[in-house]
Amino acid sequence: MSTTWTPNQAAKIAGAAYLLTYAPAFSWLFVYPKLFVTGDVARTASNIVAHTQLFRVTIMLDLLTVAGCVILNVALYELLAPVHRSFARLGAFWRLTEQAVYGATTVSSLVALSVLSGAGYLQAFEPHQLQALARLLISAQSTGFTVAMLFLGFGSTAYMYVLVKSHYVPKVLALLLLAASTLCTLFFFVLILSPALVGAASTAVRALPPVALVPLAIIALPFLAFEIILALWLLVKGVHIPERT
Repeated sequence: MSTTWTPNQAAKIAGAAYLLTYAPAFSWLFVYPKLFVTGDVARTASNIVAHTQLFRVTIMLDLLTVAGCVILNVALYELLAPVHRSFARLGAFWRLTEQAVYGATTVSSLVALSVLSGAGYLQAFEPHQLQALARLLISAQSTGFTVAMLFLGFGSTAYMYVLVKSHYVPKVLALLLLAASTLCTLFFFVLILSPALVGAASTAVRALPPVALVPLAIIALPFLAFEIILALWLLVKGVHIPERT
């Protein structure tokens, strides 16, 4: 009886795990806009109080994402370690760091919910103190997400570098995935280093006429959806195992 996954088994599991991590995306698209108001923490807090159960659902979906990413890391490591064990291990540790930060962010959401619920043990605090604490915890969710995405970029770049060397998938696809991972890393690095610069760039892009936005979107789409592209390839096509000479 085999004690490890074959490369194609690891590829299928990684593809399914990639998609599992995106399954909660409906909360980002449909629930978060209902709860979170950009730049207005007070309204966000009011929305959370008014939709407590919905907020709990988003927290549970975030935890499922963390669980899915742990499965993904095991599968990607099993798949890529035979090609370059050190880089595969580096990718795994970086992405596990990502999930540790993301999990801590989820904890801050639960604490924020406790503060906003007006639990009895919080009566020792003044109302304005509780409001300030709730705002801090809600803001921490956005900050934690940014830090987690930076480590996602680091880990994914390491993984995709090994994927290029593996010849498991067409080289053009692997290079596209490596470029997308690198751009993701650079974006969140700049966002942390200079959020004003990213804000100015976003404002400039939004000011472009629609005719200019269409080709820009076509170019950007493969980079934004690079994990989904890889997930579908691994699930449908599996991996090509080069012959060893």
